[in-house]
Parts: sequence; structure tokens; C-alpha cells
Amino acid sequence: MSDDNFYSEENDFVPESSLQPKQGMSTGVKVLLALLGFGGLCMLLCCGGGFYFAKQAGIKITQNKAEIKKLKDEIADITIPDSFEPQAGVSMKFLNMRMAIYEYDPRPGEMVLLSMGIADDGMLDMDKEFRKNMKNQNQNHRDLTITKEEQREFDIDGETIKFNFAEGTDNNGKEFHQVSGVFPGKSGAAFLFMQIASDNYDEDEIVGMIESIKLPAKGPKDEIENDTEKEPAVEEAKPAAEQAPQSDSK
Repeated sequence: MSDDNFYSEENDFVPESSLQPKQGMSTGVKVLLALLGFGGLCMLLCCGGGFYFAKQAGIKITQNKAEIKKLKDEIADITIPDSFEPQAGVSMKFLNMRMAIYEYDPRPGEMVLLSMGIADDGMLDMDKEFRKNMKNQNQNHRDLTITKEEQREFDIDGETIKFNFAEGTDNNGKEFHQVSGVFPGKSGAAFLFMQIASDNYDEDEIVGMIESIKLPAKGPKDEIENDTEKEPAVEEAKPAAEQAPQSDSK
């Protein structure tokens, strides 16, 4: 596969109604599953019995733009610019995993937004691991030699969210910008990863997209949970207080 396109048009996603054959699954999805540690799952989907396994595991793959948008909305509250065209969506019920894949226009350029229902704790480490796995996958995707890298902080709904901004070249010497980060999504940590050719990279557009993120409201819910946890302790303390005067009277 050429380094100029992470998303392969030659290996398009199979429609939801036909997950099975062996070579129907796109290279993009296979790579993404592999970098998330689902190499074995990927093999099952590409070999005999894959259709039955996918059905039992609640795996769905779609190219329908409306369904991809729905997946995006289930992952996070973020405004995706029109220059990113929906290409595919993947959901796995048994892992509570959702993924939306976009292609940048003008090409080459791609973006992946995904969530696996993982807790938000230690999100920075998740981002590092995600980027490391992307780099370690040396087949069927663009491997960049990073020449410049920096971490930027964004104030989103009162929380400091960090994103990694990098520049590098592919095996053909073509320059790309790479942006990645992890932030609280609607069902746990949400991962954002993109690679865009430097000739077409619009910094203001990408920063604007990141700043459009709205974090899930959690204050009121936490307060209710805390009140619920405190009530039993108060009730248990009352009988002890009532017994103390009785012992003194004796």
C-alpha cells in the first residue's frame, strides 16, 4: 500500500449486510484493530467463520455517512469540519468500542476518532501508548519520521487537555502534520488521531476543532453519588450516640 493514503480505496469497507468475506475488510480497519491489540480479531474477520463471530460479538461496519455521524456523536461532542469526509464507522458491542474514520479533502489526510469505554484516569499515558502503537505498525499505513514535536494544552470546559502536535516525513519524503490526543468522551476516554499532508494542513481549522470539544457534565452526578455514600454512615452513628447517656445513668 502506498504511503500516500492510509485509507485504501482499493479495499473499501464491506457493507453492514455483508461482513464476511475474507478480503472484503478494508486495510484501514485491519490496521486500526491491530494497533489496538485486536490482531487476532482481525484475522477472524478476514478468515472463515468471521461473519458468525462478528454477529455474535456485535461487530458492525458501515460506510453510511449518517451512521458514521451517529457514532461520532456517541463518542464525543466535537464539531468536525466539512473538509473531513466520513469514510467508515466501526462498533464492537462486546468491547463498548466505537470508531469513526474520516478522510481529509484535499488528500492525502486522515483522521480517526474512537472510544473504548475506558476510564479517563491516566489519559496522557493512553495517548502515548496509542501513538507508540501507531508507530510500531510498519505495514499498511503511513509511518512518519518525526522531525518536530510539541505538546499543547487546551482549556476545555475548565479542564486542561493536552494534544500532541508533530511534523514528519513519510518514506517518500513527503511532509505531514500529525495531531493526537485523549480527552473525556461520552463513554470514557476518546482518542483523536490525524495525519494531514503539510501542503494542505490548516492549523486554525484543527485548533478550532479541538476547541469545539465539549466535555460531558459530571458535577451534579458526582454530588448525588457522594450524598448517597454519606447517608449510611450518618444513620449508623445515631444509635451509638443514643446509647452513650444510658451507660452514664447506670
